[in-house]
Amino acid sequence: MPHYFNADFSVSKEWKFKERYSAQFRAEFFNIFNWTNFGPPPTLDPGAGAGGQFGCSCATPDVAGSNPVLGSGGPRHIQFGLKLNW
Repeated sequence: MPHYFNADFSVSKEWKFKERYSAQFRAEFFNIFNWTNFGPPPTLDPGAGAGGQFGCSCATPDVAGSNPVLGSGGPRHIQFGLKLNW
């Protein structure tokens, strides 16, 4: 089974306005290097056939549902956030 690689990255900046008010901007990147992490093959029985899919790791864990604990294994996701405090 291949190794699982996933790198996340976050950047934030906070601004203060007077004493009571502030704003925080965040940018978060999940799977920043966009590595594809494939799940295990659906079948290991060559007699089962499975439409020519024998031994093929063709889906990521989030699609195949084979291991929800492992992580998404899917493509890069980016999210931005702005928090205002008063």
